Amino acid sequence: MKMLRAFGTISFRLSVLVAALFAFCFTTLILITYFATTGAMSDQLRQSIENDSTELVTDATAEGVESIVDDVSERLRYAQGMNRYYYLQDSHGRKLAGNLGAAADLRGWHEGPFNSKQVADPSLLGDEDHELWGRGTGFPDGSFVFVGQDAYPVISTREAILQSFAWSMTAALFVAILAGIFASRKFLGRIDAINTTSLAIINGHLKERIPIKGTSDEMDRLSANLNRLFDNNQTLLDSLKQVTTNIAHDLRSPLSRLRQTLDSARADGKPRKAYVAAIDTAIEEADNLLATFAGLLRIAQIESGSRKQGFQLVHFSEVAERVARAYQPVAEDMEKELTTFIQPDLRIIGDRDLLTQMLANLIENSIRHTPGQTKITLKLEAGGSGIIAEVADSGPGIPAAERERVFERFYRLDASRTTPGNGLGLSLVAAVASLHDIHIDLEDNRPGLRAIMRIPLGEPRVGAPPSTGHI
Repeated sequence: MKMLRAFGTISFRLSVLVAALFAFCFTTLILITYFATTGAMSDQLRQSIENDSTELVTDATAEGVESIVDDVSERLRYAQGMNRYYYLQDSHGRKLAGNLGAAADLRGWHEGPFNSKQVADPSLLGDEDHELWGRGTGFPDGSFVFVGQDAYPVISTREAILQSFAWSMTAALFVAILAGIFASRKFLGRIDAINTTSLAIINGHLKERIPIKGTSDEMDRLSANLNRLFDNNQTLLDSLKQVTTNIAHDLRSPLSRLRQTLDSARADGKPRKAYVAAIDTAIEEADNLLATFAGLLRIAQIESGSRKQGFQLVHFSEVAERVARAYQPVAEDMEKELTTFIQPDLRIIGDRDLLTQMLANLIENSIRHTPGQTKITLKLEAGGSGIIAEVADSGPGIPAAERERVFERFYRLDASRTTPGNGLGLSLVAAVASLHDIHIDLEDNRPGLRAIMRIPLGEPRVGAPPSTGHI
């Protein structure tokens, strides 16, 4: 069954096409070789016969046929082993010389079969038929001279070439078909692996992946791309499950507080001021819920990749300077120090608003979740084949086991649950970084936390040396 399937694969059809193309090219080459080789041999043989015949006819014309008898006999002695044939007769039809039994009817140019019965010495040919090429010339007095040669070398060469071609073509086609079947079966094996893995994933085994052979061929690249697709799908599904769980968990408290506030305001005997306060509290809770949903929608929009359509050249150094200046009053009000180390004239391709939001969220996170007197640093410099951006602080930091989880939606450390926020700030940072192919790492700043962003860059535009500032 698998063998029959192999015959219907693209790989097998391609193998048959290649075999047919090979057969065509091989046949063309053989035909060129055949006609070139046999043509050259035939021309050489004809020219030799023509030269020999011309010499004899010239002498016979000048001095008579009897004058070339000795010449023909002499040529026969020298022509032993060359399969050269002569026939000379006088005006009365008598044979004067030669090794052919009869050749009076071979006038003009002749190419045709002959056998041992036509030869004076039958042992020269044996029992097989041969082909005689030659020229016969008659004179006015009835005398006649014929010069010919056995064309066996030409004929045998033709047969040898054709026979070699037949065997070579048969062997080549056989090998090509076997190779096609073998390649098709291997191709089917790879396709079956893809189908099996796909069906397993469809049936709920989301961690299954297509095996990679390590050959770096087209199938390996296809398998790798499909595995990346499966990884992305699993990430999206895990993210969806996480968001669903987190929404149910994290939004339950504000909704409960909203209900309690409204329920309390409904009680009889409350003064007007209490009603107004309850309504204000309810509005604040509703605004927080709306902000949470707006944050979720913004992250979803970023992760969809639609913002890539508006990517353009962004002066990233200028963006970093503006974000730092914007948060200067906030840091000072909370008794914290914000220092910058920004290399001028660094540009990248991206979305200016999203890159601004990414830096702003990281700086705001450092300001909001660190104690007074914390030192916060924003660095931006060219490094390697891109740009390195860094936001560091000297605060309490994040435990190593939780550094990856802080990028999850609604995830908050225990110490930060008493501060305002919905746990979406770093999730948005991760979404923006992914959109721009930015690799982001959280590391220990000893003390504190360092958020390092490695931004890929084709040809960074670097201007003046880095400048430092105290904001």
